[in-house]
Amino acid sequence: MKLESIGAGLLTAFCLWWGSADRAHAQEASFPERGQTITLWVPYGAGGMVDMMGRTLAAYWDQKWGTRTVIQNRPGANGQLAFNEMFKSKRNGYTISFTQTFDTVMSYLDPVANAPYSRSDFEPVALVQRTPGVWVVKADSPYKTAGSLFDAAKARPDEISFGSPAARGVGVLHAKVLSERFGAKVNLVPFNDVPSAVNALIGGHVAVVTSNVAVAMPHVRSGRIRVLMVGGERPLKYFPEAPTSAAVGYHLYDFSHTGIAVAAGTPRGAVDAWAAMFREMAANEGLRAKLDAMGVNLDYQGPQEYRKLWLEVEAAARDVLLQTAGSARTPR
Repeated sequence: MKLESIGAGLLTAFCLWWGSADRAHAQEASFPERGQTITLWVPYGAGGMVDMMGRTLAAYWDQKWGTRTVIQNRPGANGQLAFNEMFKSKRNGYTISFTQTFDTVMSYLDPVANAPYSRSDFEPVALVQRTPGVWVVKADSPYKTAGSLFDAAKARPDEISFGSPAARGVGVLHAKVLSERFGAKVNLVPFNDVPSAVNALIGGHVAVVTSNVAVAMPHVRSGRIRVLMVGGERPLKYFPEAPTSAAVGYHLYDFSHTGIAVAAGTPRGAVDAWAAMFREMAANEGLRAKLDAMGVNLDYQGPQEYRKLWLEVEAAARDVLLQTAGSARTPR
């Protein structure tokens, strides 16, 4: 073959490669395209905090981007049902999912759950909100303080039913801390989401529930339930008279935060576009006020910060599983 022919062939191949790479870069840089449909997976039922937040935020980015977002609620298995659907979709940035970080890592660390994915299958995009959780009881509950609840659980081991929004959620950690630090043992009752747990509380089926503010607040205002304490060290403006968990000697890392993730392999440009959008929304005073009225505190951490937080939560969750179940899967 003549040298000129070889050279021409190589030049043609190079031009084709360059053209396709240039087109791919242009598509990535233009994310999202107007008119595209975005699928937002919510691993919890309709009417909960994550669902309400998702609908509010989706309306904002749809207006800014000219997109149309379809919200898919798929509660159960610590988010596994929703994540499985996300991983089936094209990895082009148009499919995203909320993550309650503790529940999410539990879904793939728990050997019993046997999730077909692990940490490496996720691409963390951003931390979206951080609002301390609250411990609530029925308005007519005999437990007037967190201390009286702990004392009763110590005096009557496993008799007091403790509603947890997930089978392997933060409720598992609360039960462990109650047992180790207070000698109090509760009967952990799992639900698929917070609204289900709170409804069971109102119906008298469980004695205490850990809830987010958004779900608890309307029922507190209506007089159906009371707040025993709020998580963390700082008083919560929504319930200023409720003591903090630190004030009653219950020190526990606060896992009440929500993030956004996409499937690994999603184009970097799409991840960056989403991260920039969530940073913009967290800084928007009108949007913050709207969500604040629902009991949601918008917050923001970018991909790298959220990845670091993810690893911290994963380490804590794995420790919980090793101590309570005796085994935990090694993340990959």
